[in-house]
Amino acid sequence: MLNRTRPTYDVRVAAVTPLTSALTRITFTGPTLSDLPIEHPTQWVKLAIPEGHSRAYTIRHHRPADREVDIDLVLHDNGPLARWAAVARPGDRAQLAGPRGRRPSFEGAEHVLLAADESALPAALTIVEDLPPGIPVSLFVEIGGPGNDLPLPARPGLTGHWLVRRPEQTKGSLLADTLLATDIPAGTAAWLAGEAHAVAVVRRHLLTDWSLPRERVHSKGYWKHGESDHKG
Repeated sequence: MLNRTRPTYDVRVAAVTPLTSALTRITFTGPTLSDLPIEHPTQWVKLAIPEGHSRAYTIRHHRPADREVDIDLVLHDNGPLARWAAVARPGDRAQLAGPRGRRPSFEGAEHVLLAADESALPAALTIVEDLPPGIPVSLFVEIGGPGNDLPLPARPGLTGHWLVRRPEQTKGSLLADTLLATDIPAGTAAWLAGEAHAVAVVRRHLLTDWSLPRERVHSKGYWKHGESDHKG
């Protein structure tokens, strides 16, 4: 399954919980998951399945005492991990390796802008839940249809914008177009993730048109149109 260059964890599916028509939560359990060193939001692991395929996913929740982690997976693509997740059942074996990922810094920010599509929504929500109270947060999420939104954490100052993509729209274009037309408050720090081209367009807009400092704009292309194994 995975090579041993990073810590690996043999796990089994403990539960499968549909969240929306596009997103499902798989709870994994394993005897050594209490040792998984999750230290900050957006950290990710490589999930490998017995067929030999693997892909990076954000750890949505980690419960060390229960030896469990939750990973939320997008179902609406044709990749092997999405196909596996669509039929996963308790007891199915898998393997995790990691974690990896840098902590995005929002220190000193007067406003936080988060922009994501379905693939990056789990990571965005880990940031929302970790930010200190009192910082206004604007969350923009592109989703594939009505009913694909999720309840947001009860957090003062959080404003959620669910952007429902029409079938004829290219994935990522609605998120990019919306952010290009949105006023950005002074003192903003931003985190952007999702389709690589859309993320690049918004990042360039924030740096050039709104003159945000580079260290205040965190961006990650999770996937890219036309590439089955994009390395962001």
